[in-house]
Amino acid sequence: MKIQTRRSILFIALLLLFAVPATPAQKTGGMLYIGAWPRDVLVIDETQGKVVDRIQLQTGTAQGLTLSYDKKKIYASTWTNGIEVIDLATRKVINHFTLNEGERTVRVRGFAPDPTDQLLYATINVAVKKIDRFEIEKPKFAIIDLTQKKITKTFDFPKEHDTPFGFMAGYRVSPDGKLLYVFKEDVLIFDLKEFKQVDKIELSKPPHPGAFPVRIGGGDDPNEEPGIVTSVFNATDQVVRRPIFGIARLDLTTRNLDFTPIGPAVTGMTGLRLTPDRKTGYTVAFLGRGNEPTRRTEFWVFDVPARKLIRKHEIETRSRFNFALSSDGKQLYIYGAGPTVDIYDAATFKLQRVITFDGDTTTQLLVLR
Repeated sequence: MKIQTRRSILFIALLLLFAVPATPAQKTGGMLYIGAWPRDVLVIDETQGKVVDRIQLQTGTAQGLTLSYDKKKIYASTWTNGIEVIDLATRKVINHFTLNEGERTVRVRGFAPDPTDQLLYATINVAVKKIDRFEIEKPKFAIIDLTQKKITKTFDFPKEHDTPFGFMAGYRVSPDGKLLYVFKEDVLIFDLKEFKQVDKIELSKPPHPGAFPVRIGGGDDPNEEPGIVTSVFNATDQVVRRPIFGIARLDLTTRNLDFTPIGPAVTGMTGLRLTPDRKTGYTVAFLGRGNEPTRRTEFWVFDVPARKLIRKHEIETRSRFNFALSSDGKQLYIYGAGPTVDIYDAATFKLQRVITFDGDTTTQLLVLR
């Protein structure tokens, strides 16, 4: 009897050991990263809903944040034309340099890392300071070597592109490192060995001049399948010649684009963000421009496998903003053009809380699980 009792006590103790609930020290949510004045990258714990760390950049204020291919680092570009590498494990800057050389100011307009995380493929503008003027060189496509901390090779832009792709373009490199996808009104595909355009996926332009274009985006979605880009897009109905929007799925290896029209195009939409199971997608659509009194802003929810719009909900928000989805797909983030992040419940669309910083944000929000 004593032996059985001891065994029973030991068994119960083991059950209790493995049934202990998660403590606050255990990681239960994702982490958010966003650039902010004057020269910080803020680290926000989703569970706590507050800033838990600050990463100070060495070359200036963050202009953009890009996740590395292995998702272990963040590449930050700064307004002083610097490039910095942040290690996510230690939250430290492990590499930084500026592309300016003497009287040459080199401005990065956008970039994407290669699969080895050794190179950045970028478009650049160069201004050379003279005694009485600035000489503006033609835009170039550049390869930035992170080990050598400099531009190692440049290429001329194709003749049909007399300006760089710019801030509004998205950049992605194929998993095999051979192709660069540039997401603008169309999707341009370049061979990276010689930087020659080898293909183009044609999409329609905005419904009217000055409208914010809806385009396939190349942004960092932590829930996206590797090598795949799923996004909303604009196209033209071939029968009645009217602008329509839909959902596209682009394979970066095969160049195959699968798209499904859904409905009439609107003035603009933010990038599509997927839940962890990739079955539901969220975006923000707006009808009307700027501060027009008739402008409406709505959360849109899609059944991604069925390619259907299943829910809409109108919200009041700022005239300029960005959108992101939490790592677990249960919260919606509205942020940008100010020092706050508004957090909405994805099921009810009710505003839950607002995170306020001590300085304006300067980049997109990276959400990491």
